Amino acid sequence: MLINNLTISIMPHHQDETKSSFGGTAYRFIDIASQGSVDTYADDIARGLAAPQKYIRSKHIYDEDGSKLFEQITQDKNYYPAQAETEILTRFAPEMVDGLADNTALIELGSGSAKKTRLLLQALLGRQGRSLYCPIDISGDYLRENVKRLSEDYPRLNILGIIADYYAGLAVLANEIRQPKLLLWMGTDIGHLDRKQAAELLREKMVTALEPGDKLLIGIDLRKAAEPIRLAYGCPGDKEPLRYAFNCNALRRINRQLDGTFATENFQRHCFYNETLGRVEIYLKSLCDQSVAIGALARTFDFKADELVHIHYAYKYDQDEIVQLGEAAGLRLERQWFDEKTWYSLNLFMVK
Repeated sequence: MLINNLTISIMPHHQDETKSSFGGTAYRFIDIASQGSVDTYADDIARGLAAPQKYIRSKHIYDEDGSKLFEQITQDKNYYPAQAETEILTRFAPEMVDGLADNTALIELGSGSAKKTRLLLQALLGRQGRSLYCPIDISGDYLRENVKRLSEDYPRLNILGIIADYYAGLAVLANEIRQPKLLLWMGTDIGHLDRKQAAELLREKMVTALEPGDKLLIGIDLRKAAEPIRLAYGCPGDKEPLRYAFNCNALRRINRQLDGTFATENFQRHCFYNETLGRVEIYLKSLCDQSVAIGALARTFDFKADELVHIHYAYKYDQDEIVQLGEAAGLRLERQWFDEKTWYSLNLFMVK
């Protein structure tokens, strides 16, 4: 869901904070997403809709509305990745933090509501007494709301919230934090890229923001029978109103922020599991010949009937592919934890 391959340049950023009861800073925010974000967003949308195979990056679904819709999807009984992660963390969170260096800071990509993260935070606080938590999320309002709630619930937790793309946020934290780090990347985000691109992303955008000996705990969905995957992602997708609303939020956001004229009823969600490539493919399909004007771009985009707009992939991995991913990224796989069905994994890597 927040993938891009743009070169990151760090600009002066806005900060706000509140004081904790023990005299330090309970939480503060660094907001770099709002600086130049409209132009960057507009350029990205223009580039995707002008491509021969039209696409909208999945990260553009995740404004406040999109984040809340996704949170509802994670509560669906068929959406096993969220349930499996909760199961794994409930059983193994103390093991996951047991071998960490003292005073380890927890950095999380795409933190969302941080419901599952609480299990890891509780284990980390139990081990260290106090801790620093740094969630990175593109949805500023959603992040602020959840950080304030966490601060109230965990008075021994200092929080530095970064409102940014993953990579811009990590670049900021590389300069802000001078202590051991555990980078947490849960959900199925790594599956949004093909396996080669995922390794490049880890090596070039994430490992460069860490130090040798720092750790990464990454959620990776596993190859399995097709049926639970289809159910989890609502494939074939034409009768899944919640997932349809979530994917169409990409269009509604263009309407809101870029003066677009998308009629979401003219698009249908198109989803299937490609067993050969081991990936879910999700598109929005145009139901008719239509033209969509986007005022902020001063452009009109034409869509043919049955034309597909790519929204995202969700790649699944086998054990060999997980090991290869780490090796290609310059990481060593230290530990793995699985749910009881062995459908999902949390993988602890160390920076070499």
